[in-house]
Amino acid sequence: MRSLPILHRLLFLLALHTPQAQGAPVKTPGTQQCYVLSLIREIINELDKLHVASEDFLNSNEKRRLMKTSLWRPNLEKFLTFATNSLGEDSKITKNLKEIQPILPTTMTTEEPILIEKDNLGDFWVKLKEYLSAIRDSLNCKNTQRPNV
Repeated sequence: MRSLPILHRLLFLLALHTPQAQGAPVKTPGTQQCYVLSLIREIINELDKLHVASEDFLNSNEKRRLMKTSLWRPNLEKFLTFATNSLGEDSKITKNLKEIQPILPTTMTTEEPILIEKDNLGDFWVKLKEYLSAIRDSLNCKNTQRPNV
């Protein structure tokens, strides 16, 4: 009992010397999910502003690769490269894709990511919309699941 005041002092001193967190606030899974959904909405709005008249469509193999969770990050790399090269570093789409990147799961896969035809904005547009829809649907599904009580 006698050491209790000393323990309080040590804790107080320790708190004074603890470095303060810097940078972005810590996101809990719920707020992180909302943040990603918000970024996806912004990207889709920007895609709609591009007014791409696309005759491109997805075959079933491409659609499967876009929806596969283990390929989310490799696919994002492809979209980010295309967006940076075609739309520029400062485009809202490029910036938001960069924001999503660290949030996506990192997985090892031997499967190849999607291919985006070079300089084909229509191909990029169709595939990115499908990709973002798959992520959004997955996040919405997780949001609506309830634990068994």
